[in-house]
Amino acid sequence: MVMANHRAAFDGTMHTYGEMVDYPLTFPVAGPATFRDTFYSARGTGQHHAQDLMAQKMVPVVAAGSGTVRYINWSRDRDDLNPDRCCTMVIAHDDGWETWYLHLNNDTPGTDDGQGWGIAPGITIGTRVDAGELIGWVGDSGNAENTSPHLHFELYDPEDVIVNPYDALKAAQAPSTDALIVAALPDGLGLVDPAQGRWYLGGATAETGLFYFGNPGDLPMSGDWDCDGIDTPGMYRVSDGYVYLRNSNSQGAADLRFYFGNPGDLPIAGDFDGDGCDTVSIYRPSEGRVFIINVLGSDDRGLGPAEFSYYFGVPGDKPFVGDFDGDGIETIGLHRESTGFVYFRNSHTQGVADNDFFFGIPGDRLIAGDWDHDGIDSPGVYRPADITFYLRYTNTQGNADELHTVGARGWLPIAGAFG
Repeated sequence: MVMANHRAAFDGTMHTYGEMVDYPLTFPVAGPATFRDTFYSARGTGQHHAQDLMAQKMVPVVAAGSGTVRYINWSRDRDDLNPDRCCTMVIAHDDGWETWYLHLNNDTPGTDDGQGWGIAPGITIGTRVDAGELIGWVGDSGNAENTSPHLHFELYDPEDVIVNPYDALKAAQAPSTDALIVAALPDGLGLVDPAQGRWYLGGATAETGLFYFGNPGDLPMSGDWDCDGIDTPGMYRVSDGYVYLRNSNSQGAADLRFYFGNPGDLPIAGDFDGDGCDTVSIYRPSEGRVFIINVLGSDDRGLGPAEFSYYFGVPGDKPFVGDFDGDGIETIGLHRESTGFVYFRNSHTQGVADNDFFFGIPGDRLIAGDWDHDGIDSPGVYRPADITFYLRYTNTQGNADELHTVGARGWLPIAGAFG
């Protein structure tokens, strides 16, 4: 789409139409995105004169430069933001350049209903934005309704000439995307890309919240292994029951290595005795059985037998850990991914659940945390379908109280106090 008042280059301008420019940008998609040079590609309305950044729906879109929002939904009137035209934005940069953002999300998350609003809260015509600030989310609105979700991104020089931002976007993508993912994660939430062993921790900077740890296929966890009040990474190798723990949120070799459990067991990490230190225990899904131990191993040796065990749940349920009653001791919860059923006990004893309810939908990945800082952990899910965290403040059935869209399908959620 092109506004009538934009034109090709004429004599005396800074650039010519379609010229490849080396203009400094913040990469506008805060998550995994792919693109090729489509500036001169044919479209129904003529040449494309833009770059299509292909990404999953609801990946955050951020301002590529600091400036002022000039247009929303093809309007300069903040009282005429007709949602039927949703969702587009134009930002006039402080230096006279201009960036355009088309096909922002117009759907309710997880649907294609056309009933959403893809402009970030607080953003309207005349709003001042900084480079890297959230402005909306990737979608398929407008004439992209029958295509894959993407951000249509245009760049204009101060003389109103449409230039090719391909090289500028490529230069911006590598250093900025990972940092933007970290910035989009709130304190207490993290994501791990298991294919690469790449960790992203919320509430941290790109220097302290972004690193590699573990091998592809390892299961991530986090815990306070050295009792310093900060949760740091751990990995469990399902194939052999090996545990790898690190005492800082940084790249490097494991500080502790040991094995516990059998191949196929699932790790559970928490403070199971209220001493302020986290340990690694296991849930054996084939038996529906919990094995608890309150010490950590070292030196590549076996940890020995569990201190105690009990049966809870049915085969196939996925474990999670939390302090669900605020007594300072973390206990075991289970999530039935096929139905979204959540249930947990408030003690390390065999018996029926102390609480149960439905939260989320099939396929969600469940974690727990003290999202509202009331001293009691409650559930959260990460939904791969729309790469969104849904957090609930109470251990009751109901809608999420807080949402955060970030990451990529296939990534695994973690929670903790990352410092």
